[in-house]
Amino acid sequence: MIKTVSRLLLLPLLVLATLARPAAAEPPAAPAAFEKLVPREFADGLRLVEIRPRCADCPAWRSVDVAPAEPGGAVRKEQVSIVDGVTAMYAYPGSGFFANTKVERSAPGRYERDKDILVEALEHVYANGSRHAESYLKAHPEVKEKLDRIVAGRDYMEFERAQYRGVEYVALTQNALIANASAMPTQLHIFVPRDDVIVTAYLMKQKTTMFRTVDEFRRSQRAFIEGYIDFLVGVAPK
Repeated sequence: MIKTVSRLLLLPLLVLATLARPAAAEPPAAPAAFEKLVPREFADGLRLVEIRPRCADCPAWRSVDVAPAEPGGAVRKEQVSIVDGVTAMYAYPGSGFFANTKVERSAPGRYERDKDILVEALEHVYANGSRHAESYLKAHPEVKEKLDRIVAGRDYMEFERAQYRGVEYVALTQNALIANASAMPTQLHIFVPRDDVIVTAYLMKQKTTMFRTVDEFRRSQRAFIEGYIDFLVGVAPK
């Protein structure tokens, strides 16, 4: 039953494999153009274990779903520009990938529009997922009882738009997915206007994992957000 509701709550985005692999002895270096945009390690032990450039023949955009223009209308497709980027994978020692991170530079003059589209898209996922979860759980009280024990007083889905050290970010967290070993409970965006860059991270629950509860996962999520922004603004890890 929990698997069924997890499918309803799962973000309709790229499903990522959660392969178990140890952290590298020495974190790899980012390309020069992204050196100041990709941290190599975090204060809590999370480390960069793999980095790869965006393919040379990839389209200069990606498509995302946003809310219908009118109630009851069709979901709209919007394009987010990308002129350059890297994918950075992070893991804790002895565990699988925790963060799949896309660091993408917008086309000239497109950054603000790209930012607005991505915020709207994440808000759409939150609103749509919340409606489906509420409807399903109302019809399946036995599943709701199990999920309520997992989320431990939190909402099944939480949307956050905030700033840390003056840097804006948005995050969507699906607390009900923490019990699913192959799930991707969080998607977040960190906005870096000085470089026309948007950082998109998918935080994952691993089969070989250090997270047993929602609170444990959320502590590592907070460490990732704040640690990444500390790096961007030049604050040394604590």
